[in-house]
Amino acid sequence: MNPEEPIFRYSCPIQVRFTDIDLMSHVTNSVHLAYCDIARLEYFSQVLGEQIDYKTESLVIASITIDYLKPIFYYEKIEVLTKTNKIGNKSIQTLQHIINSETREIKSVLKAAIAGFNYIEQKSIAIPERWKNRLIEFDKDVEYKYQ
Repeated sequence: MNPEEPIFRYSCPIQVRFTDIDLMSHVTNSVHLAYCDIARLEYFSQVLGEQIDYKTESLVIASITIDYLKPIFYYEKIEVLTKTNKIGNKSIQTLQHIINSETREIKSVLKAAIAGFNYIEQKSIAIPERWKNRLIEFDKDVEYKYQ
């Protein structure tokens, strides 16, 4: 294993649906984002060990970048690997790879900046310490900085 390669401890299998396919016979670009959303929510649920109360202590997407490396076709078995890369005071950064489950070939790479947010007060909040601790404990190699 290349020391530069990220270590993922969470994987979410994804079923490619016929409705995900475009005219070029592969999964349309916007669906890559939906696959990562599904996996990210499952990741947070598992790693944080609690249901997020989206009114008071929430996480919202602040920024997303996606690199599309290879097409995903209908009959492929895929999964989304997810990890937290960085944690700051009010935000975290996640990294996700959509891969072919059999060949391990990376299909796309998504990076998201996710901010703590209180919907009732409509303002950003610090990431709760219990969340930071659980994410660091789970992923182990998280860069931790106050922002």
